[in-house]
Amino acid sequence: MPKNIGSIPRRLQKLSFCVGLAAIPVWFAYANLPSDSVSKVEQDTDRWIELQSQISKARAEWRSEQTLLQSTIKLLETEESTLKGNLEANQKASDVYVGNRDRMKQSIDDKKAALDALVTPLARIETELRSLMPRLPEPLLAELKVHLDKIENGDGEIAIPVRVQSLVAALTAIDRFGNSLTAARITRPGPESGEVSVRVLYWGLACGYGVDEANQRAWVIQPGSGGWDWQQRDDLFLQISEMIGNYENESTDPQLISLPATLL
Repeated sequence: MPKNIGSIPRRLQKLSFCVGLAAIPVWFAYANLPSDSVSKVEQDTDRWIELQSQISKARAEWRSEQTLLQSTIKLLETEESTLKGNLEANQKASDVYVGNRDRMKQSIDDKKAALDALVTPLARIETELRSLMPRLPEPLLAELKVHLDKIENGDGEIAIPVRVQSLVAALTAIDRFGNSLTAARITRPGPESGEVSVRVLYWGLACGYGVDEANQRAWVIQPGSGGWDWQQRDDLFLQISEMIGNYENESTDPQLISLPATLL
């Protein structure tokens, strides 16, 4: 017994003594076992210790995996919440897109219906305009041909818009020509052969005057049912030349000039 046993409390001494007495039978029992039994006991003990170690290790691993799983679950829940928010936002954006698309489609359908309603009026206007073209002066005809050529070249979906723009441009050109003075040069047959350049001044669509300065010829031009009628009036050569010169700023002393005109 140790030397400092006197310092151990009495109850602890009694407990140690009792444990020692209890261990004596076990030791005697173990000592009296056959060698095979002793080996089996040792194996079972080693196996029990190994199992306890594995259990402790598995418990530690399970706790670690549990923590990892809990973190993963929280991460997935956060991602799920984010995805739900994105889906809701995308759904709202999709609803807005569908609404805008439907409104645009309705607007396109309305415009197509309006354009379709113009087909008959436009055809009538174009027919009337083409029927008037033989009665229009040459400078105006040249401008109208540019606009009407666009109608003939237009096809498919652009036919109606092109027709509208071209007809509006043509009618605007007629209106502008009819409300202004227009100076032009027109090719006319020469007195004997060939062609000559004639200076012409149109008073809107009411009448016009022309001079062939090289041959001292003059004309009073009046619109007719089959075109413009060139009435040769060489006796008015000086008056018409002076009038056209005044308009083109070739004369410094404008004068009041009397010329014949028939207004239809």
